[in-house]
Amino acid sequence: MSNRSDGLIEKIWDIFSSMKTGLVLLGIVALVSGIGTLVPQESLDPEGAHAVAEIWRTLGFTHIYSSPLFQFLLGLLCINLIVCSVQRFGGIYKLTFNPEAPRDKSSLPQKIGAKLSGQTEDVLKQRTQEVLKKKGFRLTEAAGEGQWSFTAQKRRMGSWGSFITHLAFVILILGALIGSLSGFKGYMMAGEGSVVPIQEIDLYKGQVKENFMVKINSVEDRILPSGERDNWYTDLSIIESGTEVHRQSISVNHPLTYKGVTFYQSSYAPGAQFTVEMGDKTFPVALQNGYGYFNAPGTNLYFVLAAMKTSPQESVILYQVFDEQRQLDMGQLTPGESKNIQDAYTITFDKAIAFTGLQIKADPGVGIVWLGSGLLMVGLLLSFYWRPVRIAGVLEANHETQEATLTLGAYTGKLSMGVKEEFDRIVAEVEGIS
Repeated sequence: MSNRSDGLIEKIWDIFSSMKTGLVLLGIVALVSGIGTLVPQESLDPEGAHAVAEIWRTLGFTHIYSSPLFQFLLGLLCINLIVCSVQRFGGIYKLTFNPEAPRDKSSLPQKIGAKLSGQTEDVLKQRTQEVLKKKGFRLTEAAGEGQWSFTAQKRRMGSWGSFITHLAFVILILGALIGSLSGFKGYMMAGEGSVVPIQEIDLYKGQVKENFMVKINSVEDRILPSGERDNWYTDLSIIESGTEVHRQSISVNHPLTYKGVTFYQSSYAPGAQFTVEMGDKTFPVALQNGYGYFNAPGTNLYFVLAAMKTSPQESVILYQVFDEQRQLDMGQLTPGESKNIQDAYTITFDKAIAFTGLQIKADPGVGIVWLGSGLLMVGLLLSFYWRPVRIAGVLEANHETQEATLTLGAYTGKLSMGVKEEFDRIVAEVEGIS
């Protein structure tokens, strides 16, 4: 039974350690991602996603990136990268920190090579050491009867480029999965003076675990003297247990982050502040121009802010009143004017205010993604701009002629560009000194 288990584990390991497996998984992930790019996603374009044919919505094409299938594929790709990295770690470590000198000429690289002779063993050995050390190579040497061999390395840390790149991809995938599974993304539109619990925002995905409130102190659509728009500004306060714990003014490209939740300035809209008197109760109501309505408790009456015009001199609103079937009333109000709505309540237009639209996002994986991005840059720099150069050689002495023969070879790896040129310069310099 144990032998069968060991055999199964070895087969699974062989599958995930295969580069072909990685390429197939990468191709499938790219294909699925392409579908998510072409088909509107609910988290990014709810209206567009709703317009997609029902069969595609049922198959999950409108929420590809949060689907279990996509996360499963990313998990498999992550396992493949981890297994490949683990399998290569020992070899890269040994090559970098514990290289071995070749045992004989048959162990030397064959693609790029050279043979030098005509000098004694001591002279040729000394001159080879001097040239290589002068050019920044680290030598690992071995001596035997009638033979001296070495492996010389320069920019040896470049060998870790591909390993670090693979590790970076693993970290990026983990960061994306953590962000997708633990974070949330939502939106809120609120007027000046509003206090909104973070739990009550409109969510695109995820679930809000935090428990604080957001107060909109002020909203400004700032216009430059030239008439061009400067930016939208929102003065926000974070309220916890009735106490303001943080306050900051945000604008487009200048968000606020609190306890891992980030508030991005997204939009701006005009609106109006009203006071409602209903029986012995009085309470404020803020409505957005063209979108806001007020449904009085216990009634089927809807007061709609249909349109408004604001200027430094005056503000005027156009209102409409509906029940569930038809329009009952319409008219206009200026600041301070009141209107009795079907004898159910009285509403007073207090002043024009501004509404702010905020994109709200919590992504616990963002720090991990930044770490992965940094490692990816390091890995790519090492792979392309710090490629290692390794040269090995075997020196054999002929005691009869008192001459020695030095056979050299250079390891090229997958990229031989520049290696032969440097190898030829080293050979020429050794010969030139002699």
